[in-house]
Amino acid sequence: MEEFEKITREIFHLIAEYGIKNKPLDFRNPEKITEEDKTEFIIQVHKGFRLGQDLIIKEIVPLLKELKQLKEKEKQAKRDRNKDLLQQIKTEIDVIDYKIKILRHFADFIAWQVFKKDYYKARRFFSGDRNRPDLLNTNLESVLTAVEHFHNENDINFALISDLTSFIDIGDILLVKGREIEIVECKEGEVQEKVFEFLDYAAQDDFDVTKIDYSDKNDKFFDQVERTLKQMEKGVRATEFLKKEKGTDPFSENKIKVLESTNPQEYYFEYLINLIEESKKNNSAYGEIEGIVYIGIYRENKRPISPHLFKAIVEHIYEKNIIIDYVNLIGIPLKEPMFFKPFGVESIFDILFGRVKIYLAINLEKLIELFNAKGIPAKWLSRKETHKILDLEKRHRPFVFENRAIEITLNGQSMTLGDSFLIYLLLDNITPTSYVERYLNLK
Repeated sequence: MEEFEKITREIFHLIAEYGIKNKPLDFRNPEKITEEDKTEFIIQVHKGFRLGQDLIIKEIVPLLKELKQLKEKEKQAKRDRNKDLLQQIKTEIDVIDYKIKILRHFADFIAWQVFKKDYYKARRFFSGDRNRPDLLNTNLESVLTAVEHFHNENDINFALISDLTSFIDIGDILLVKGREIEIVECKEGEVQEKVFEFLDYAAQDDFDVTKIDYSDKNDKFFDQVERTLKQMEKGVRATEFLKKEKGTDPFSENKIKVLESTNPQEYYFEYLINLIEESKKNNSAYGEIEGIVYIGIYRENKRPISPHLFKAIVEHIYEKNIIIDYVNLIGIPLKEPMFFKPFGVESIFDILFGRVKIYLAINLEKLIELFNAKGIPAKWLSRKETHKILDLEKRHRPFVFENRAIEITLNGQSMTLGDSFLIYLLLDNITPTSYVERYLNLK
């Protein structure tokens, strides 16, 4: 992993530091920054994005090919019932899978900067499906050709390849043209080209349905037209939402708008930073946030036993708990990337490459008590009530612990908590009080 870490550090430099190092701006004296300065800064930032994306592609494609080969070997090892070889192959697959996740996480890092760290805007591009397109069996070559075209067209352009990210499910390219964002579908294949030609003709003012040549257009062709139109409609909805911060969700077709809390979120980052530093003394450190979130940090000789040690401690102090390994953030779509955390570059890479292990646990009973203390009635539902909700709810899936969901009541309306509260509290590092109070402050 040592060589891979060197490459990822170079990618980080290109995505996070290239712009500001090649066009420094005096943010202490913003009145001195001219429009020309701003434009040149954006050009340099986008150049770093371009170079970073090129390096991501260079690394991820061979890994995907290697992964494909290993999965074929895995099948053969299963047929041969060779347990030792199977275990070896699974270990290799896990390493490659993790490398791919890190590379996608860098693509997400670019996307989140494009969306200016706005979750509600990023959310509109995610279908909810965690399975990502297989880059080896997509129109990658035509996408790369289009990317090159847009980059040559104007220095200020940046074309992000959607399938590199863990969550952008609309369009082949997210095209940033200065301060504008467009969604681009790339043509590939004879049928798809005819579909786009047909749609271009249908959009003309002199379109005449009687003049359509149906000799080369069958039911499959018009099915493709319908799929293309639906994808284009999703793109229109997403871009409209980016501009107006309200509209129709591209996937659910529900009416949506940006919800804002009247109070800013509070985070326990500083507490975590202090614990990371403290862990250098004895190779471990422990802490707790509001009696609800328990934290364990481990280094060196304590890393191998850390999951078992942390689990034993938590089960002793929290009756009903959920434990999360902090590095799991890497594989979760739509979460603010690790690289935005204020831990410093070295600590972030220590976490990414396993030199520092961080575990967090939540005390579910205490969280329910906090909701009630803040005037938001909260309780465990019975198993029967929970199963009834699971049978009815298809899109919103409640968090379930030991076959029971948690219900809160706000403004006379009852709702069940989804599992997102675990991510907000344990991975986004929002304080429990801040998380609960935002329900009171939404407008």
